Amino acid sequence: MRSLRDVADLFPKARDAGLTPDEVTASRGRFGANRLTPLPKEPVWKKFLEKFDEPIIKILLAASLLKIVVDLFDASPVWGGLGLAAVLAVVVAAAVVKGLGDWVPSILFGLAAVLVGVSVLVGHPSYEGLAVMIAVALATGVAFYAEYRSDNEFDKLNATKDDVHVKVTRGGTVHAVGLEDVVVGDLVVLEMGDEIPADGRVLRANELMLDQSLMTGESEPVKKTAARDDDAADGPEQPGCVYRGTQVVDGVGLMVVGNVGDDTMIGQIARRLSGEPEGDEAAAETAEGRVQQKLTISKAATPLQEKLTVLADLISKVGYIAAVAIFVALLARGLYVGEVRWPGADEAAGPVLLGSVRALLSYFVYMVIIVVVAVPEGLPMSVTVSLALAMRKMTRANALVRQLVATETIGSATVICSDKTGTLTQNKMTVSRVGIGGDVHDTVAGSSADPGTPLGWLVLNSAVNSTASLEEKDGKTLTVGNTTEGALLTWLRGGAWVPGGPALDYATLRADHPVLYQLHFSSDRKRMTTVTRDGDKLVSLVKGAPEMILEHCDRYLAADGSVRPLADVRERFMMGLRGAAGDAMRTLAFAHAVLPPGFPQDEDAIHERRDEIEKGLVFTGFVAIRDPIRPEVPPAVAQCRGAGIEVKMITGDNIETARAIARECGLLDSPDALAMTSDEFNQLSDDELKAKLPHLRVLARARPLDKYRMVKLLQEQQHVVAMTGDGTNDAPSLKKADVGLAMGIAGTEVAKEASKIVLLDDSFGTIVKAVSWGRSLYENIQRFVQFQLTINVSALTIAFLGPFLGLKPPFTVLQLLWINVIMDTFAAIALCSEPPRPGLMRAKPKRRDDSIVTRAMAGNILITAAFFVVVMIALLMGMQHWGWFAGAGEKSGEFPELTLRQATIFFCVYVFFQVWNQINCRSLDPRESGFYKLFANPQFLLIASLTVVGQVLIVTVGGAVFNVEPLGVIDWLVIAASTASVLAFAEVARRLRGN
Repeated sequence: MRSLRDVADLFPKARDAGLTPDEVTASRGRFGANRLTPLPKEPVWKKFLEKFDEPIIKILLAASLLKIVVDLFDASPVWGGLGLAAVLAVVVAAAVVKGLGDWVPSILFGLAAVLVGVSVLVGHPSYEGLAVMIAVALATGVAFYAEYRSDNEFDKLNATKDDVHVKVTRGGTVHAVGLEDVVVGDLVVLEMGDEIPADGRVLRANELMLDQSLMTGESEPVKKTAARDDDAADGPEQPGCVYRGTQVVDGVGLMVVGNVGDDTMIGQIARRLSGEPEGDEAAAETAEGRVQQKLTISKAATPLQEKLTVLADLISKVGYIAAVAIFVALLARGLYVGEVRWPGADEAAGPVLLGSVRALLSYFVYMVIIVVVAVPEGLPMSVTVSLALAMRKMTRANALVRQLVATETIGSATVICSDKTGTLTQNKMTVSRVGIGGDVHDTVAGSSADPGTPLGWLVLNSAVNSTASLEEKDGKTLTVGNTTEGALLTWLRGGAWVPGGPALDYATLRADHPVLYQLHFSSDRKRMTTVTRDGDKLVSLVKGAPEMILEHCDRYLAADGSVRPLADVRERFMMGLRGAAGDAMRTLAFAHAVLPPGFPQDEDAIHERRDEIEKGLVFTGFVAIRDPIRPEVPPAVAQCRGAGIEVKMITGDNIETARAIARECGLLDSPDALAMTSDEFNQLSDDELKAKLPHLRVLARARPLDKYRMVKLLQEQQHVVAMTGDGTNDAPSLKKADVGLAMGIAGTEVAKEASKIVLLDDSFGTIVKAVSWGRSLYENIQRFVQFQLTINVSALTIAFLGPFLGLKPPFTVLQLLWINVIMDTFAAIALCSEPPRPGLMRAKPKRRDDSIVTRAMAGNILITAAFFVVVMIALLMGMQHWGWFAGAGEKSGEFPELTLRQATIFFCVYVFFQVWNQINCRSLDPRESGFYKLFANPQFLLIASLTVVGQVLIVTVGGAVFNVEPLGVIDWLVIAASTASVLAFAEVARRLRGN
């Protein structure tokens, strides 16, 4: 890392006033932007080939190769022997050659393609082998595309993780710039809650404490001090060195950037990474793992994914059992009708045995395809697609998802604990009242701001006892730092402190009153103190919560500048404070003290006597700051109530202000609604508090540990808790909550790092939108599960019952695989694209132990599947025994019992039933129609239309490959109209069940 002297040699004046625009350009041109090279990714081709290693794909490949080799033997024993030898050679090579085993499935797929080509050349095409190969290609292709699409969504979200703003001094003024805009030589202002934007050395520090666990693994904060100019040593253990990605947990400081981008320590570590996320345990143990965990959004399995994995395993087991049972049923039928038999005395053994082997092989391949149809490989894909889609939608709605689990968990929230400032309010703070000299004023006209007067001390305190700055950007004045302090600076700068008064330059006041020492605001201290030089004396400036400031004062500054007993006017000040709080204003009090002669001016010496700087304080006055309620908050709170979600406001304001804001928000709308202070909260035992929590709506003067305790107790009552936070001290409660929500505008980087979702606009309304999308995600998965299970139950039942009724279901291998594509791929994308329905936020939250398959869903599945079974078996019996739809009578090559026209119609009827049933599966509630807002989801309609188009193309040009023949327009219209009966059936069934 470059030393301070190295940077000074490059930019001599940088450490005094920061870089000039020309120096920024020169630095970026020479050393590059502060951008990390993206983590290396696994090649796309390798990801695709890995999809061949799935168990289902291996089963399909085995069936395909077996069928192709038998067809080659049927055409020519020589070619059959060569094909078998090639397969065995690959298997043997995999066993001998180290590392080849992982690539065997993809190699076998290539071999199968070659053998299919050979079968065509020798004049005996292996259509079923080709069909299974196409199925393998479709299955692997769809899985690869789903993962590729999901990865792209994650990449887009990961790109926003570095959307951090940094406070830098350039040209003598403070600016907020993007993380990637920081350059070597920049002078960066550090405050509690900031994340270090690049590697550098500390120029000035005041109680600067850093969390360096990213680099060292140690969570204990480390104190940083100013580095020497010629100190070239570096490393996290050096007190003058700071590193990108570490966090300021206390104090303030100033750093000079020495290294940016890939030249930083985190950049060097990132370049050594493989791109595959490490597990949580590994991430905790190594710097590489910790860096990778920080730079990527976690893709660990969510509770919903784990629940669906269990369901998928159960369905798969049922599918395997059903497939074996179907094989046995087909074998029994084959023995009965003579497809499988031993040759008689007057028969040639070869042809009869070969015919039996071919029949057995067809049964086996059919069994394999039944397994493929039954195993819900589309279920994990549907979750992946839904999660990626929900994350994207939530980000567009200003809720940036940092951990995948939050996408679904937020939808199950039963309690939202919300901050007030910026979340329930607009964070547009303006000073509306001033209390000085024992009186309260809406303006301070006629008051003097000269040194020594109450207004003069208040102005000095507002300007100097602060870490905020103002920045002009695009014609607007923006606050860089704390928004409350920004409101005070705006009040001074705009001359609003006196109507028509002059604007005050806070920067000039700061230059004339250099900061010697600071004690920063915390939730426990509730005040900030700055020691500065005022002429030839040292003064202590204090601002904070009125009750805390008044507690430390026994005198006040009168209007004429004299110091008098505070008891004379305490009640007048208190009335003014209560009045402002009752009008929903935030109040901030000020005090000062002149330190005794000989008081030390060195930072470390002042720190040793820090208890003395807040003694003998003189009360200066107070300001009341108005922050209007966000207009969307009252209806959003009402919406949460309707959704069975409790809302609790946790604020640092006093109880009167908190109550006034809560009433405006609609939180204190019932007689049993409680508002209490932190002191009252902590006087209660856990059991006593649990009894009051259902009625607690407001917690005032809250401390960080109060938030943590509330989350803990609510979780013990089986609540799913969403907690908002913006400060460094909020990190424990954000981590403890089921979903931690950090403020994207006002929040510190420490709070964002501890959260699962970042609210980009800090709005409570955004939380409600996130809840809606989380609930929609869950419902979309339920829709697909309902659709999938309906097909599974009906298809397996038809396939199993057919042989016992003397019927062989007329589905070829490729037809079944096309049906599988419809239900596993197209349906997943269509049903998982449903937007949140209007009634979603009127339902109660899902419990942790709720089954993904509800009673209503189970009823829909069984009733609709029974309809399919009855209709399809009746149709099949009519075709085979009574000649329905026989047409010209040309026999099907695959199913001699049927004509080619009958086989085609049966295939199309089943597919169209599934297309219509997708509409039914949009409804999860018997009281709601599947047609509700159907045309509001164009993606659903598009995918359903593509399915129909695909079916028409298959029938029109599929020919012998699909065992079909073209149908006329009238045929298609009759099929579409007759299969639409499932819509009417489902609607009637819903009405009967809903009554």
